[in-house]
Amino acid sequence: MTFLKTLKTTAIGALTAGFVATGAANAGNIIITGHDTDDHNASTFMNWAITALLNSGTNVAANIPTTSQTGPKIGYIGNVSASLSSYLGNYDNFQFYDLDVTSGGSDWKNAFTDNNDVLVIGSGLDFVNSTGSARLNAEAAAFTTYFNNDGNLFVNTEQGLGATYYDFIPNFGTTNNASLPGCSSENGSGNCMNVTAEGTARDHTIGQIVNANITHNRFNNVDPVFEVLSIYVNSGGTGTGDAITIAAFDATINEGGGFETNVPEPGTLAVFGLGLLGLGAYRRRKA
Repeated sequence: MTFLKTLKTTAIGALTAGFVATGAANAGNIIITGHDTDDHNASTFMNWAITALLNSGTNVAANIPTTSQTGPKIGYIGNVSASLSSYLGNYDNFQFYDLDVTSGGSDWKNAFTDNNDVLVIGSGLDFVNSTGSARLNAEAAAFTTYFNNDGNLFVNTEQGLGATYYDFIPNFGTTNNASLPGCSSENGSGNCMNVTAEGTARDHTIGQIVNANITHNRFNNVDPVFEVLSIYVNSGGTGTGDAITIAAFDATINEGGGFETNVPEPGTLAVFGLGLLGLGAYRRRKA
């Protein structure tokens, strides 16, 4: 009986420890897109994206608001204040954080501590200039802390600043900052860009892609932690199959500076499995 209790304690303790360890840092959600949604007042796309972030990618369509929402708090970080009310969908509780302001009570870095449910990063060049981009990148640690404490990030395209624009978050793949070969926007036919099966599962639609045009970035060698929600599909063209919009739900940034999903560590599962095997062997011996 003592042996049985020891096995049970070991197995259950290991499983519990695994869940506690992975739950120590709360999960964050992130969407990265090659569209510049702010530049094109893409309210339909933003309505979907913010909802997906707030709901960790589940039951998104059912939760997309059709009337003004003043509950969730949205922060927009940029050098230029876009007409936020025209493109943040029906999420009307928002604040602009000016990257040009770096001291005093209105310091843009308050975005990390103002209890924002979602932080939107403006598109590079149009709404985040090179100086602003450098300021974003200098706060990579603050972005990590925010993300690992249930933070949600919506990151627009770099649009001319180069792949280093994204250095405030861990590397997620290779950025191609050239315009899409053969097409500049999607008209709804799916001949330029289209939603993937993973995107459909997250209630992403081609109508949202049309709303978010034009597109400046595509991504390849995407970190497998991310889901590819839409792709460039210009048949036969250079870059066919490259990602346009990607997302990671219930993820954290680990100590090594990379994204990972919150699942029990393989070692924890192995210990738990060994405990169950031992328990089974003990029961067979008793029989």
